[in-house]
Amino acid sequence: MFTAMRPISPNRFRENFGLAFEDFAIGQIFHHRPGITITQQDNVDEALSTHNQAMIHYDREYAGYTEFKFPLVVSTLTLHRAIGMAWKTFGRRKRIVGFRSIALTAPVFGQDTLYARSSIVEIASGDDSECGLVTSETFLARQDKKDVAKIVWQALIYRRECGPFSALGY
Repeated sequence: MFTAMRPISPNRFRENFGLAFEDFAIGQIFHHRPGITITQQDNVDEALSTHNQAMIHYDREYAGYTEFKFPLVVSTLTLHRAIGMAWKTFGRRKRIVGFRSIALTAPVFGQDTLYARSSIVEIASGDDSECGLVTSETFLARQDKKDVAKIVWQALIYRRECGPFSALGY
């Protein structure tokens, strides 16, 4: 099984992060914690930094006349949080290779708390001798357990004895 700490000397432990490529198997489901509560300020900051000027993200009065009734969280913020929440599991990645699909299936509003879970759907040795290719479906759900996003993405994950992690003793 996976362990959070590894002994490095008597009474000393190093926190592990990220799984090695060999640890992944098709069908595994990882629940990423902690959840994160999105604030309207997070939303405004993301909209400003991405130059998203759509009124539905800023203007509560305007949003009240839409089907959503409240300002929507910017979709890039939702994507950032999904991938960011999965970092502990996929922390030994060399890089994200690509996104097969991104589906935003329900609205996210300021003050929603999001939780992520990832299912491993494909494993491949790939062309990189240091890494293997892992394909994951990552889902985000609100506090009411309603899924709000499904992201299918691929990452190169370092093998157990490869990459900068092995040199650092991880």
